[in-house]
Amino acid sequence: MDSTQTSSSWTYESNWLSGKSFDTLFIFGILAIAVLSGVVAWNEPNLFPLILFLDLWFLGYHHVISTFTKLAGTAQDRKDNRFLILYLPFIVVAAVALLATGVGLWSVVTVYFFWQWYHYTRQSYGISAFYRRKSQHSTFENPKISQAILWSIPIWGLLHRCSQGWNLFLFQEVWLPAIPSFVATGAGLISVGLLLYWLTDRAVAFRNGTLPLGHTLYMASHFSAFFVGYVLIPDINIGWLVANIWHNAQYILFVWLYNTKRFEKPEMRVKSVLGWASQIKPVRVLAYFSGCLIITTVVYKGITTSLNLALSYEGALLTTMYVITFQTINFHHYVVDSLIWKARKKANQKVMLGHASVPKSSKNLKTDRGLASKKQPAGE
Repeated sequence: MDSTQTSSSWTYESNWLSGKSFDTLFIFGILAIAVLSGVVAWNEPNLFPLILFLDLWFLGYHHVISTFTKLAGTAQDRKDNRFLILYLPFIVVAAVALLATGVGLWSVVTVYFFWQWYHYTRQSYGISAFYRRKSQHSTFENPKISQAILWSIPIWGLLHRCSQGWNLFLFQEVWLPAIPSFVATGAGLISVGLLLYWLTDRAVAFRNGTLPLGHTLYMASHFSAFFVGYVLIPDINIGWLVANIWHNAQYILFVWLYNTKRFEKPEMRVKSVLGWASQIKPVRVLAYFSGCLIITTVVYKGITTSLNLALSYEGALLTTMYVITFQTINFHHYVVDSLIWKARKKANQKVMLGHASVPKSSKNLKTDRGLASKKQPAGE
């Protein structure tokens, strides 16, 4: 339950997604692991393959499998998402295969580079929307400015990567548009300006006793992850590794939290293995994550072994099939996530917030902060 905390004459609203312990791990623990991994790989490039391997097998593949606890975790889920489960994969694999064979493998890698950047940003935006809706006060910036602030550093990072002139990404050919360095620098200056505006606005909220602490700290981690991953670290692969670890671990924990809330009531977990495992008890937490990892290992090991045996380890063809197969999985995941996790969906709000939130009126906004804003940002 959210509460108002007091520090001297100043107050703030905690508005955690779950509680102080979980949110501290979710906001700062994941960020620390991601940044530390990037720093190690940056200073010891020979360790990059090992860190990448650990990321993929314990986080990357696992986070894709986690999607299916929401997509197909119950009989009702499977009924509601029949098209996404049974038919969408064939559409995606056909599109990826056509792109790879008709244009070239580099085109698939290029689509992945840009789509994963967008996917990471949109996921972070969605999580920030849940933090926003947990707040009791409408203490936020103008909706358009709020979105500009959230997207500013990711856009700066993307333009920065394009301005560096990379033609390889994760050991594969990629095409990035030749962006002049002054354009990236300009985007960086705009980002700094928006960040200063945001910091000033939050300082005023803190002084007025209406600071949404959880949302504010989460946004700080969002800025940090994208700055380190796309700007500070010069290498495109190592920088991507930071953002990828942050994104994957964040997703895994968020889905687990969602499931604990979804199956909180006893009647919701009747005859459900997922409901039984999604309880905040040591043995069941272990069962939940162990189960996901076991399924992940079986599925992905089965895919890699099948490809290797079917193609007899044929170099170029094997690489092509690896890219087509794994990018089909990734792109399917991106499409599905964009549909099932929207924060504005009443069902998701009911699970995460305990109710469907109603945007506050501009009159209430003026009362809280003196800022006129008639609606929440579009897409939340």
